[in-house]
Amino acid sequence: MLESMKFTFNYIDSEDMGVIMINNGNGLYEESFLPSRSILETKVYGRNKPYFKGVEEQPLSFTLSFYIEGWKDRNNLREITRWLYQPYYKPIWFESNPEQVFYVMFEGDPKLIHNGCQDGYVTLPVRCDSPHSYSFPITHSFSVINEEKTILNNEGDITVRPKLKITQYGVEDISIKNEANGQEFVLTGVDIGEVVTVDCENESIVSSFEYIDKYLFDYHNDVWLDFDIGDAEFTFTGNFELEITLEYAYIQSDKPIFF
Repeated sequence: MLESMKFTFNYIDSEDMGVIMINNGNGLYEESFLPSRSILETKVYGRNKPYFKGVEEQPLSFTLSFYIEGWKDRNNLREITRWLYQPYYKPIWFESNPEQVFYVMFEGDPKLIHNGCQDGYVTLPVRCDSPHSYSFPITHSFSVINEEKTILNNEGDITVRPKLKITQYGVEDISIKNEANGQEFVLTGVDIGEVVTVDCENESIVSSFEYIDKYLFDYHNDVWLDFDIGDAEFTFTGNFELEITLEYAYIQSDKPIFF
């Protein structure tokens, strides 16, 4: 990604802001190959082999450097800082692979290196919200009457969880079953016309009827859907409209292949 000259941050193109990415190193680009991981283990006296407990991955971080083109004529340094100075993680993607997006904040001690004549470049330490990059959100829509089956694909490198938007049209229970791993998401007691928004990643359910104090956690079987890598058949049962939104997660950032 760092070989790019252009990037888009918070839906604004760097070209429109008059900045160009540069490499201020030794001619070669240095990027993360795999997420940074720490092994979690416990040592016990008298045992040379520690007990393995798992791994902990760190959010991706890198340094972004760019040259301020036409700084003297544009006089837009404050505009650039307002663009980059955001209170929360915002999306960024690069021209070398515009299909993969990172969610980032700029941290640490960014530097402006210049010659005193409005000619210079900026170095920004970047921290992502996770160890991975993502696809842009992809939404699949379905009308379910009694039972529908479909095959959905996770084109990423790791298991992800979707967001769901369900509009209830009948009185039947709502069931979404992943036939590949046996998981079945079930909601009961959903009223006609009720719209339910589900974030499986954060394990949250929001009803459009919460204004009349209706909450659905007690009507849910506490199963959250996992989309494993590759194809999986899903069975939908009930009478409802469904939108499933996925963001594929990538370990590495390959360039797109053109045919």
